[in-house]
Amino acid sequence: MPGGMPFVSARRLFLAGAIGLALWLGATFLWHVTWRQGVSLAVILFLDQDFPALMIGLFLLALAAPFAEGMGFRLPQPRARIIVPIIVLLGLAAWAGHYALFQDYSVSRDEEVARFAAAYMREGLFARPIPVEWEPYRRAIMPEFFSPFGAADYWTAAYLPVNSAIQALFWQMGDPNLAGPVLLVLGLFSLWRVALHLFPDRPDAVWVTMLLGLSSAQLWVTAMTPYAMTGHFALNMVWLALVLRGGIAGHLSAGVVALIAAGLHQWHFPPIFIAPFILWMLLARRWTVAAFHALTLVAIVIVWAKIWPGFLLHALGAPTDVRPSAGVADKVGSLFQRLGDRWQPLVNLSRYAAWNNILMVPLAGLGVLAMRWRDAIRGREIALPLALGCLAGCLLALAQGYGWGFRYAHGFIGPFCLLGGLGWARFRPQGAMRPIFIGFLVTLLTAGFLVWRTHVFVEPYAASHRMIDASRADVVLVDPRGGLYVTDLVRGRNGVPGKPMVMNLGMLTLDQVDELCKTYVVELFDRAEFRPLGVPLARWNLGRMDTLRAHMKLAGCDRPVQPPLPETIDDAMNAADNAM
Repeated sequence: MPGGMPFVSARRLFLAGAIGLALWLGATFLWHVTWRQGVSLAVILFLDQDFPALMIGLFLLALAAPFAEGMGFRLPQPRARIIVPIIVLLGLAAWAGHYALFQDYSVSRDEEVARFAAAYMREGLFARPIPVEWEPYRRAIMPEFFSPFGAADYWTAAYLPVNSAIQALFWQMGDPNLAGPVLLVLGLFSLWRVALHLFPDRPDAVWVTMLLGLSSAQLWVTAMTPYAMTGHFALNMVWLALVLRGGIAGHLSAGVVALIAAGLHQWHFPPIFIAPFILWMLLARRWTVAAFHALTLVAIVIVWAKIWPGFLLHALGAPTDVRPSAGVADKVGSLFQRLGDRWQPLVNLSRYAAWNNILMVPLAGLGVLAMRWRDAIRGREIALPLALGCLAGCLLALAQGYGWGFRYAHGFIGPFCLLGGLGWARFRPQGAMRPIFIGFLVTLLTAGFLVWRTHVFVEPYAASHRMIDASRADVVLVDPRGGLYVTDLVRGRNGVPGKPMVMNLGMLTLDQVDELCKTYVVELFDRAEFRPLGVPLARWNLGRMDTLRAHMKLAGCDRPVQPPLPETIDDAMNAADNAM
């Protein structure tokens, strides 16, 4: 064994992992549920999805511990002809999952804004001009996550453009929902290349790394969505593969990849990943390479925090409605503010553990423990930057709202898998793969549960959107009272606002409601419609909304959204059966 390190038995690995995760899970439940500290959407999803999944996983892990040691069946060499088809199949499954699991619906405002930007980029625009007749209602139509630049005349996504541009490119080729699966394939392929570089004599460690990544429900399910996080995972792995390849071409290409990655949606994510590797290069006295990548970080700030907002200012006009938030000082200040009042490591990291391989955290811990510290301070241990990056990703456990797992640490799933491979290579006998197979099977069971609960959660929102989209009215006003996060239903069709024009009733004045009722055919969508579809109940006490609704009732402008009429006799018969 290298360095005289003893083997770690699979039984001890399983029990330590089960006990550690159980303690963390217990602390999360006590803090967020028993003592009701930081109740949020993440906690709601934790109780519905992650808590039972982790309980199942931990129970099975402890139950399997006495039987975990052993060789298992022999795997072939992790060559391209084996690995690449598996990765491509997972990508195709992610593409199908967008339609089967998410029903071609993006549940969060973040995703909708990304698709909204992709729609106007597909048309060759940098922003969508607001039709004159809708300018007075622009904030009710685009309630949040809009850019302030030229906001009186344009709807523009608040996020940086690269993620939406990638979706627009795939949209031109046929389907924007291919973007995430293709990026997933690229990221997993790059992870495999990095694992081959790090473990040239340990094919079992390459397999361990890949099985940890391939079994990640967070990677697979997030790739079904328009979230930029799949891009962060992919480009982080591409960057690392290029850096390890070395040479002028490798490092220059890595610099370009970093610049692109910083423009996915928020520029500060790649620097958090890259900074530990710059430290690693400095410790190894690779001054030129470290200086180049440090300059890349400077270029990221210049391009995305300075030049891009300046371009928007020139092209669209001065900020209106809200203050600009693209400056460097604002971004850093906002980050520290959110760390102060929206830091939720317990629930977010519990979600991270639930949505990834049950052995990812224990094996990554072995990878850190296996680090030779004298070599690490000389820049000879890649485990050091991998571990520092994972630590940073976990410490920045900001409240995320929606997310399948913990999406703010999505870009560090690759480093976690690589640390797991390092831990395996240094603490486990070569080829003794049975514990990995057991962990893989346990993870498949918990992932199946998570996928089912995700479908159950998304289904009523998707049905509500279809019902609104099928309305024949000119305007649909969404009354957000009574439903959990139903304001996210305020959106257009395929990222394009149109008929019906959907608005948040709570962001309209009495005069605006009067004008809409006089000028357009208006329908209401409220708890009477979305509750029967299964949208979770929430109680909002908004007195002003009561006044608006009472006024609309007196004016005869409170007609509810009606389900679409049956198009065929079979549809009519089915509707009749459902009514009975």
